[in-house]
Amino acid sequence: MEAGESPTEIAKIGVEFGTKHRWNGWRSGLTILTAMTNILPYLDKNGQILALYQGLVHVARESAGMGTRFLLDPLPINPEQEQPAISQLAKWYRNNVEVRDVQGAERVLLTAIQLGATTEELSDMMMAAITDHFYMNIGHTLDFHNKAFEMLEQLGDANKEYILTSLLPQLSNASRSEESHSWQAPVNLVEPLQKAFDSLENNDGEAVQQANPFDEEAFVEQLLKDDPITIIDMLTNALKQGENPVRLAQLVTLAAAERVARFHVQNEFRDWDTVLHTFTHAHAVHQALRRSTTPELTRAIFHGAMTIYLDRFLNVPAARRPKPDKTVTTPEGPKAFLELLDKQQQTDEAAKWVVNYMANGGDIPEFFNTLGHALLRENAEFHTFQMYEGAIMEYSLWGREASGIAERARETIVIAASRYLAAHAPTSRDTSHTAKIAIRLHRGEKLFEE
Repeated sequence: MEAGESPTEIAKIGVEFGTKHRWNGWRSGLTILTAMTNILPYLDKNGQILALYQGLVHVARESAGMGTRFLLDPLPINPEQEQPAISQLAKWYRNNVEVRDVQGAERVLLTAIQLGATTEELSDMMMAAITDHFYMNIGHTLDFHNKAFEMLEQLGDANKEYILTSLLPQLSNASRSEESHSWQAPVNLVEPLQKAFDSLENNDGEAVQQANPFDEEAFVEQLLKDDPITIIDMLTNALKQGENPVRLAQLVTLAAAERVARFHVQNEFRDWDTVLHTFTHAHAVHQALRRSTTPELTRAIFHGAMTIYLDRFLNVPAARRPKPDKTVTTPEGPKAFLELLDKQQQTDEAAKWVVNYMANGGDIPEFFNTLGHALLRENAEFHTFQMYEGAIMEYSLWGREASGIAERARETIVIAASRYLAAHAPTSRDTSHTAKIAIRLHRGEKLFEE
């Protein structure tokens, strides 16, 4: 980057390596690289270098010792005969995924690419297959798919075959939540969800007139309550009444962020991952629906809503939402936040600090840059990168609105991200230390003087 190389070209090198030299496909490393590429506009020059460095390091580590992945051949197609329609290939693809035949799915996918399927058609085909099942692999499957298509948006058609087929190995043993006990008892979530999907599928498509406007605040609060059947009914009715699935997905993501913002530190530390999985899945659904809204993908909104319900015990008791300190009238500089995260167990203190910062007119873009440096200096694990990127993307979308719920959403998202990063800091920070030494040497700076 110092020599003027495009960040996209740098990311492309990592994607090519990670998709070709890791035989079991797309995992956390490529997801981190994509996430860090997405947030480059929110970071200063040093932050951008560290973000790409972290992404590439994780791709390299994850690919170490893995064999090269070779593509299978597409299905044999006779050019003199009628070619199968993309819709027919989509059915074959879904059938292959259903029976966990990843090799068959790969051949069908490569055939669709060979026959000129658009990126949107490929996305619809692949997303339909993974949303035939509920919350696959605790949300990672849909999140990985979304990230792969986000990277394709940046790279164009380059390496399309390798990028998309890299998503398939995980499908051979990905968990399907409708088969898990927690989705069947003590409350059976599977049957009412299936009934809702059947009802929407049989709907004639004409929106039903509603007596009152859709209450978004009430919907978010209902998502956080202990009544999954009512939640399913509200979502079903909202869709039948013509509510935009993209907007509903955005509200579900807000509710998932509330779970993170309200996560009490008395919970088991590993349960941070539970609420994080729900948030990143909901965020991925929201982003995917913004690209292409299909009835099949819309089912994932329900899946996300049910995981929010299942996470309810992690907000009992709920962490209190901080209130601004009226004795503080000017915001501290973001450097004070970095100093706060030099110490352990500053989760709630971080939330208090950021609430005061926002209440006193603190510069949010400057804070997001600082929050990025707080992340990038750590030996952060996969989920922390996801939290930061998801928070920034969701905040930027809410930032386009001037409404009460948008104001609430922006505050919730910043609190959630700040608490999550504070809970996972500090670490030994040796990964970023290596990069900083390289940056200083490249610039001709002295590392030390006697």
